[in-house]
Amino acid sequence: MLGCFWFAVGLFMPIDVTSLPEQAGIRDLRRFARRIARAGRSFTRSFTDPGQLSKKQLLVRSVAGILAIILVAGSDSLLRSYKYYSRIIDARLASGYLTSRPGLYAAPRTIQVGQKISRAGLIEALRRAGYTENPVVANTRAIPPANMVWNGSFSQTDSVVEIRPARRSKDRPAIVRATLVDGEDEISQLTGDDLRISSFTLEPEVLSNDLSSKTGKRETVRYSEIPPVLVQAILAIEDHRFFDHPGLDLFSIGRALLRNAGEERVGQGGSTITQQLVKNTYLTPERTLRRKYAEAMLSFALERRLSKQDIFALYCNEVYLGQRGAVAARGVKEAAQIYFGKGLKDLSLAEAATLAGMIQGPVRYSPVRHAEAARTRRNLVLEAMVRDGWIEATRSTEVLAEPVVVSAASDSMHSLAPYFVDYVNRSSESHDASPANQRVYTTIDLDLQELAEAALKKQMDRLDETYKGRSVKPQAALVALDPKTGNVVAMVGGRDYGRSQLNRAVDARRQPGSTFKPFVYAAALEDGMSPVQQFTDAPREFVYDRNKKYRPANFGGGYSMREVPMRDGLVKSLNTVTVDVAMQTGLARIANLAAKFGLPRPERYPSLALGTEEVTPLQLAAAYAAFANGGRRVEPRVIVGVGEPTAVDSISEATGDSQVISPTTAYMVTNMLTAVVDHGTARAARGAVKGTAIAGKTGTSRDGWFVGYTQNLVCVVWIGFDDNQQLGLTGAAAALPAWTDFMSAAIELRPELGGRNFECPEGINFVEIDADSGQRSTLTCPHRELIAVTDRLMPNVECFAHGNLPEARDSVPDVGAESGDQTTVAQHRSTPLSPERLSSAEIATTGVSVDAHGRRVLMNQMR
Repeated sequence: MLGCFWFAVGLFMPIDVTSLPEQAGIRDLRRFARRIARAGRSFTRSFTDPGQLSKKQLLVRSVAGILAIILVAGSDSLLRSYKYYSRIIDARLASGYLTSRPGLYAAPRTIQVGQKISRAGLIEALRRAGYTENPVVANTRAIPPANMVWNGSFSQTDSVVEIRPARRSKDRPAIVRATLVDGEDEISQLTGDDLRISSFTLEPEVLSNDLSSKTGKRETVRYSEIPPVLVQAILAIEDHRFFDHPGLDLFSIGRALLRNAGEERVGQGGSTITQQLVKNTYLTPERTLRRKYAEAMLSFALERRLSKQDIFALYCNEVYLGQRGAVAARGVKEAAQIYFGKGLKDLSLAEAATLAGMIQGPVRYSPVRHAEAARTRRNLVLEAMVRDGWIEATRSTEVLAEPVVVSAASDSMHSLAPYFVDYVNRSSESHDASPANQRVYTTIDLDLQELAEAALKKQMDRLDETYKGRSVKPQAALVALDPKTGNVVAMVGGRDYGRSQLNRAVDARRQPGSTFKPFVYAAALEDGMSPVQQFTDAPREFVYDRNKKYRPANFGGGYSMREVPMRDGLVKSLNTVTVDVAMQTGLARIANLAAKFGLPRPERYPSLALGTEEVTPLQLAAAYAAFANGGRRVEPRVIVGVGEPTAVDSISEATGDSQVISPTTAYMVTNMLTAVVDHGTARAARGAVKGTAIAGKTGTSRDGWFVGYTQNLVCVVWIGFDDNQQLGLTGAAAALPAWTDFMSAAIELRPELGGRNFECPEGINFVEIDADSGQRSTLTCPHRELIAVTDRLMPNVECFAHGNLPEARDSVPDVGAESGDQTTVAQHRSTPLSPERLSSAEIATTGVSVDAHGRRVLMNQMR
């Protein structure tokens, strides 16, 4: 009778499923049931003659019998559970195992033809995106298909890096080959399935799966790249039967059940490496019997679909190994670098045993904080390795007495965009998304983020020399965003996240100083004021609110004591002129326009023109984006998608955009701000970004600011003290160097972020003026300047202050005649400059040309 009962236990599972993985799983589940049945039969015999068994054997067989009874009673439910959890595993593999976990993901990297990148840099980008290296197959120079466990694979052959993405679609090639120019660190050609392509987008990189800690650079490693000594150490202490069990270890489970009998909350482990991987990547950390059951079923299903080697490698990539400073070690490769300053292949026996010992308690056994506890745990690992035959006892004895030694903390050891991660976590609440249980795809470009951090660090190191001896060091912030979409591509909120988590890019409000002035001039232009209207550059007193008086002063106290064109007030940052412009425009009008730009509405005092209302760097960056975006404002955003992996072509469009000023006004302001860079307060940046038109404005209050932009990238840099004491440096000296370092490196890396010119809207003409009077210039005017202006606002009077135009013709070269064109520049001084009326020589001289769409464009002075 009992024999028939236990026989039924081993055969209770009908195979009525269609998918092969499920069939394999059912067969393995039947084998597992048979093993329990055999244990159960022994359990039955133990009741007839219990004296023949030891106490330990009796307990183990009793547990096996109980499990068998449970399996028989719930066979149908068990089958349905297996199918359910199998579908979860299959969905994870289909969408990419590494990029389908809850957490934060960076914007996917795009590699393209002409991109400046070294072979080593491309390989690092692939590894960080979850691609693993495969060896070239002998005689074929081909690589095996990408394993669905990883995001893809790659191989190096001579000057070609061959990439095989795991996730494929009709628009995604199966094989991509990147050819790099020898010695030039540049991608010269890309082919997808043997057809030339211009770009290829990699899978998004993980920013953080655990928002309680900030991770550093994570590179994916395969099983073959993990040194045997580390494999052996982990197996010995965590799961020495890993390569023998089917994902669940019966003896470990039985031991854990006995030790936790009668408790709802599980206190004793018994998990295999597979179960630990499932717990880390699928489940919440709660320790209940229900979660333990899900863990077991997922583990059993996972083992039916992946090889033991892939499971072990995934485990080694995902395991948390503590924190050093502000950087959390996620994965053995990162941990080896953080604690020992080494690559995996260079780990010693003692170091490998230390890392393996940390898995059970990364904080308790930290070699940085608790060296003696780490040493005791390491020695326990060594003893386990001796027990399992991995090392000789004599070798273990040599290591047991050694102290645990960690490497010195490296400057390169920092977490990945920590301020940005914090800000996204806060912002996700308004998107009805939680990175703890959903995939949140962000806007951050990790290449640009790295350049931003490097640029700020370089400038802060310079400033530390300036402020040597002070007890407090200055702080810094940088924000860069796409003016067309509002996507924040780089964000640095301070000089050291480990010392201060205050995100100054979004939380520190400071007076922007002269960086506010472009909004004053935008309001004036919108109100019909011409950029060449004359204002007095001299000490002035302004009366407001009937009897109140305000006396602004130029920076440094210098005045030209003459009439100057309005645009000079912005180009040369003249305070008295700017306040005069603001008073004539109307303080209420300026305050309202500032609010439309997304800035805090300033109080209506004359001083608002000089940037007294406090703003954050992010607010200022978003406001300046409208000048580069044809007068349209976009909301800054850090999240582009939630849920499924987001491809570049499916990223949601920017929302919340609005036309705050006309395209012509935006272009005229940009034209003024290019002059700021060319010969104004930011002339130190002239030529810093090669072949790119740039516009920008310095700002000096108690702090130093610079805001600048190209056609496709806006960047704000702020430098100052947290306690609001005087920095004592201008924006040009404090913030501009970091801006130029970042922008020049960013555009070298991503040329599409630049542009040789700003797009010129309809309604703009270019006219050459006398820079002193603002009138139309003649050939005798010593200071001539080409400006952008609308028909309604252009000057109508020629300047005759520098001699008679006809008399001057003989002494001025005929520019047009030099190129074979008999039309001279002088003949056009009485009409607005227009590309349709200019000779080729004049176009080269004035910097006006026509783009591919027939639009008039103003070339920035290229130096």
